[in-house]
Amino acid sequence: MQKQLNKLIWRRHRRLFGLIGGLSLLVALSNVVVVLHTLSNENNVHELVSNKINQWQIYDTNEFSAYSFWLYFAFWMLGFVLMNTDLKDNFNQFLFSSGFTRRRVYWTKLGMGLGAAIVVAALTIAFQCGIFWVSLPASVGFHLAWPGLLTSWASGLAGSIGFFAICWFAALIIGQTGALAITVIGFSLSLTGVMNIVESIFGKAGMGLNGTQFSWLWAGISLVAALILFVWGAYLYPRLSLEHNGEYLLFPGLKVPVYIVFVVYVTFLNAWNAADGTSAVIAFLVSVAFGYFWLWRPSIMEKWHERRSRS
Repeated sequence: MQKQLNKLIWRRHRRLFGLIGGLSLLVALSNVVVVLHTLSNENNVHELVSNKINQWQIYDTNEFSAYSFWLYFAFWMLGFVLMNTDLKDNFNQFLFSSGFTRRRVYWTKLGMGLGAAIVVAALTIAFQCGIFWVSLPASVGFHLAWPGLLTSWASGLAGSIGFFAICWFAALIIGQTGALAITVIGFSLSLTGVMNIVESIFGKAGMGLNGTQFSWLWAGISLVAALILFVWGAYLYPRLSLEHNGEYLLFPGLKVPVYIVFVVYVTFLNAWNAADGTSAVIAFLVSVAFGYFWLWRPSIMEKWHERRSRS
């Protein structure tokens, strides 16, 4: 049964895995070509990778990044598409009616998706380093070291898994593709503000963090959040009702919690950065109104959606 389920999910998503993998290799090649073009115009002899690669610290420069920022986006896309397409194309319904338990389907799909993302990251990193190794001008040295590589990979992979988990969980509870995209894009962008607030809190508490310490803090938070979201998703997935497919929230019981979290989250972000209390009050009122408009959909919006679906 498990082998059969693995084959079904693999056949279903192998093109997606190949597409994300090919796109990642293309982006890596583009980045390498840009760096090589810059280096070809320089005549000085130097090392592409500095001696900092020998330190147990995250290594990232304009010329060479041990863990490409693009890989965060690759994990983000895989988490988004894997769960959302299975819902929209009724693949979930097919699996549920094929005799597999929902819990087994969930963990198998998660393991395969996360495993494919890690393989894509490994191939992209290897491809990037290989192109550098064979294509660098003779005047430019290229020497790597395990300390900088391992710390960069560990930190980058932890953050990537966090982004995968955010999109994975959001796609599980949100039944509208457009609304899902807006939600995860907005939340992902807002994380920059959240981390700035966290950094500010540590600074005011007399525990200022340098860049490396802050990166490890972000990696740890990402892994803890991912674990929570994966386990929570395992609890919700067996209770997934296909009757609510097409609604913003596939689980009506989450409307109130999501509404409260949204209002508190938006108000807090604005209140922290506001110069006065007026901005915070305005943010609170706007989030309350928008949250209600978004989740409960007044009769005007319902009629508009009905008219659009008929047309």
